Amino acid sequence: MTAWDPAFLAAPPLTEAEERLAPALKLYALRTLPFGEIRAVGFDMDHTMARYRSPEIDELAFKKAARLLVRERGYSPWLLEIEYDPNFAMRGLVLDGLRGNLLKLNRERQVVRACHGSRVMSRPELDAVYSRRRLATAAKGFRNIDTLFEIPESHFYAQMVDGLDRGILKAENYLQLFQDVRWAIDATHRNGEMKAEILAHRNFFIPKDPQLALALDRLKREGKKLFLLTNSEWSFTAGVMGHLLDGQDVARPRWTDYFELVVVSSRKPAFFLETPEPKPLAGHPRCFMGGHTAWLEAQLGAQGEQVLYVGDHIYGDVLRSKKNASWRTLLLVPELERELKLLEAKAEDLRDLQKLETARRRTLRRASVLLDQWKRNRVRRHVLGPRLSRDATVALDHEAAQLAASAEALQRRAELQNLELDRGLHTVEAAFNPTWGPMFRDRDEQTRFADQIQQFACAYTGKVGNLYMVDPHSTMYAPVPSLPHERLE
Repeated sequence: MTAWDPAFLAAPPLTEAEERLAPALKLYALRTLPFGEIRAVGFDMDHTMARYRSPEIDELAFKKAARLLVRERGYSPWLLEIEYDPNFAMRGLVLDGLRGNLLKLNRERQVVRACHGSRVMSRPELDAVYSRRRLATAAKGFRNIDTLFEIPESHFYAQMVDGLDRGILKAENYLQLFQDVRWAIDATHRNGEMKAEILAHRNFFIPKDPQLALALDRLKREGKKLFLLTNSEWSFTAGVMGHLLDGQDVARPRWTDYFELVVVSSRKPAFFLETPEPKPLAGHPRCFMGGHTAWLEAQLGAQGEQVLYVGDHIYGDVLRSKKNASWRTLLLVPELERELKLLEAKAEDLRDLQKLETARRRTLRRASVLLDQWKRNRVRRHVLGPRLSRDATVALDHEAAQLAASAEALQRRAELQNLELDRGLHTVEAAFNPTWGPMFRDRDEQTRFADQIQQFACAYTGKVGNLYMVDPHSTMYAPVPSLPHERLE
């Protein structure tokens, strides 16, 4: 195929799924997002532009971290025998390094599920340790699992806690394990070995998305200034981005042609908090190391809400860019596609569970009313006792017995409904993750991760390529907030 082959230049036809805009292709707005007012769109790279193949890349980090701890910190070779379990952990969890626990929190920051090492903790254990109080996860020894890079860290730490409890590993306490795991995972990304292996096998580790170049091209043609802002260094960034974008469009043969500005080694979230001078990269126009928010905005001629930043890290990408720079934010949630598929597959079960929960609440309400009528009957019997005729007394006692029996029967029915509900919920939630359930919810509560998304993201989606389906001059509207009494059901 030549560079000017018409078939290469032609826009690909929309598939039937794209015409319907399937849930996995959508952007989900949490705040009104006027694309027409946005002058610059920025992107993180790792797990944003580049969606690394999982769980293979997680297993790679897991194995390299184990080798580092055995070689550099003198840990038992037992670590090398552990098999990585990609289903054990997920984003949104919190590591409690002081106690050797992994936690799932609700939106009130209360612990709703936990494991000590890899062992699931019971509700009484959770209450004894955490007392259903709001957890301060910024305190010493806690680690928020906010990025996909940290998933293998969670499983590794859990396995090391098991090893310490069984006497296989030696350490002063769980905190030492926590600190050593942190060092090992960071070192696997810093020492260059892992990145070299990824680049050496980039066709395997970095799948291409045909929509990515189309999305960037559409934004650029419609007048948006695009920039890349990543913590990765230049050599790795160039290798990854070249793999994804080089040769995808004859009008933009090199990946740098898509961007007005490229910033590597940005040190996010410090990029939004400090003001070091940027360093130009020799031989690469419009490419810099470091820098800070004000400098970048001046380069782009856009500031504050005129900038949309797309990233996968709830803290380093979304929270800091919104709070410190007032940028609009689009959170990448690569796991969203799988959760949507499971929601669709379990839709009928979820509807049945909702009906069952409604019936259970009605049963309890009826039981509560009958119990109150029984109490009123007994008060009346006590107060009026001496003045009641024998027939009236017998009638009251008969009524009380009927009320008590009916209330007890309803309470037993509610207990059975609750057991059925628990079994059904366990089955549905286990489909998402056997230990932790869904990422965004726990029973009828939102998780801490879901709450953070609602607080700090303007919108969220599964992949950057989904931007191709959005009109760059349109406005995305969030669902209208309402109070319970305003919902028409």
